[in-house]
Amino acid sequence: MERDLAEQRKAYLKESREAKIRQAVENAKECKMMGYHCSESTIRACSKALGLNLSDDVLRSACGFRGGGGGYMDRCGVVEAGCMLISYIFGRLTPEEPDWRYSYLICLFHDRFMEHFGSIECRDILPVERKNTEIPVCMRIYAEGSEILTKFILEAPELLEKAPEEVRIFSRLWFPFKTDC
Repeated sequence: MERDLAEQRKAYLKESREAKIRQAVENAKECKMMGYHCSESTIRACSKALGLNLSDDVLRSACGFRGGGGGYMDRCGVVEAGCMLISYIFGRLTPEEPDWRYSYLICLFHDRFMEHFGSIECRDILPVERKNTEIPVCMRIYAEGSEILTKFILEAPELLEKAPEEVRIFSRLWFPFKTDC
């Protein structure tokens, strides 16, 4: 009986995770259609799906990352919003708190995004997205990026548990171990 309960709980958690991920995707599409940019849509969509109540100040702070940093075409606004949300959840408030957690997670998130889209740069992604005239520009990036981010945040506690010891020990100097990401 105890095993059955454990299996039911596991199934429920998986179902709950999948529902949150699907909700983030739908939220991102809705935000895009309402006129929000990539960074705004992503932070709103994912935080809502995860049950986070972000202040207007936090939501407003995501605005400038659109279009690769105010239209500069640098790092994709979805990635920037992901960094913000990861920092919001796993960040620190004092210098005494360890910094490896959010740094390591952001490293891994960059890798996931890059693996999926082939780049984290708006200047690389946008020209490809403009070729697809069947859907609004970057709709796929908003949706799939929000899916990647939400799934990643839900997996983050497990990723932190499995973080290489070098990352934990060297904290601020973790970047030489990026190959462990």
